[in-house]
Amino acid sequence: MIGEPGNPPHRRRREDGGRPCHRFAHEAMACTFELLIVGDEADYAEHAARAAFDEVDRMEQELSRFVDHSDVARINQSACGQAVKVGPETFECLELAAAVHGGTRGAFDVTAAGDARPDRPIGMQLLELDTNDHTVIRKADGLSIDLGGIGKGYAVDRIAELLREWSVESALVQSGQSTALSLGTGAAGGVWLVQLRQPGCVERSVGTVGLCDEALSGSGRFHHGAHIIDPRTGQPAESALGAWAKAPSAALADALSTAFMVMSFSEVEAYCGAQSEVSAALALPTDGDFEIVRVGAGFEMTEASSS
Repeated sequence: MIGEPGNPPHRRRREDGGRPCHRFAHEAMACTFELLIVGDEADYAEHAARAAFDEVDRMEQELSRFVDHSDVARINQSACGQAVKVGPETFECLELAAAVHGGTRGAFDVTAAGDARPDRPIGMQLLELDTNDHTVIRKADGLSIDLGGIGKGYAVDRIAELLREWSVESALVQSGQSTALSLGTGAAGGVWLVQLRQPGCVERSVGTVGLCDEALSGSGRFHHGAHIIDPRTGQPAESALGAWAKAPSAALADALSTAFMVMSFSEVEAYCGAQSEVSAALALPTDGDFEIVRVGAGFEMTEASSS
C-alpha cells in the first residue's frame, strides 16, 4: 500500500543536488527489504546494509511460522499448558501485539491470522506471556500464532537500530510495499517522500507523505484479498478499502494499519485521539469509488492529481 522509493537496487545517485544516496535490496520474510542510505562512502553504506540484511535473515529464523525450528513454530507445536522459552525478538513482538490487541479492542490479533480453519480457537487472552522468563504458554489446543502482521515492521525497526549503531544518520528502510521507516532527512535535506498506492490499482498513487524519524504502514483489500476478516466477529470487514497508519515505530504502524482495516471510522478516530503520536488515513468506499479521509493531526499528505 506504499510505493517503491528511488531507483533500481544498488544504483548510486544524487537527489536534487544533495548527498549521494545508495540503494540496496534483499529478499526475506516473503518480501523485498530495501534500504536507501545517504552518505559519501559507498563501501561503508554497503557494509552497513549487509549487516542489516544479515540481521533480518536471523530474525526470520525466529519469527516465521514456516521455519520448523523458529520460536513461532515451536509455540504452535507445543502442548497446551507447556511453557516455551523464546528469544527477545519474539517476546517483544508478542508483547507489542498484546498491547495493540488491547488498545484496538481485539481488532489486531496474531492468533487470528494464518490458519483459515473456522473452528479453531482465537484470542490473545489464550496466550500467557511471562515477562520474567520470556516464556509463552498456549491455553487452548489448536491455538496458533502468526506474526506476519507485525514481524516485518519489527524487522524494519531493528534495521534502523543497527544503522544507528553504524552511525548512519539518514536512511529510509522499507519492507515490501507495506511498511517504511525514515532516519533523519533525505539526501537533499528535506523529508523522505513515500507514495500511497491506490487500493485496487498498484500502479497509481493517491498521494505522498513526508517522513522524518517516523514510520508509515499500509494495508488494503487488493493486497490481502477481497475479504479481510474481523477477528472480533469472524465476518468480512467492509469499513475501508485501504488503511495507512503513521506511528513512531514500524512495528506499531504495521500492526495498526492491519487493525484499522477492520475498525470503524469512529473507532480509528477514537484510537488516534487517545494516541497523539499515531495518525491515519482511510480509503472509504463511496458510490463506485472511494475517498481518502485523514484521521489525527499528524497525517499530512499531498493528494495526487485526479487528472
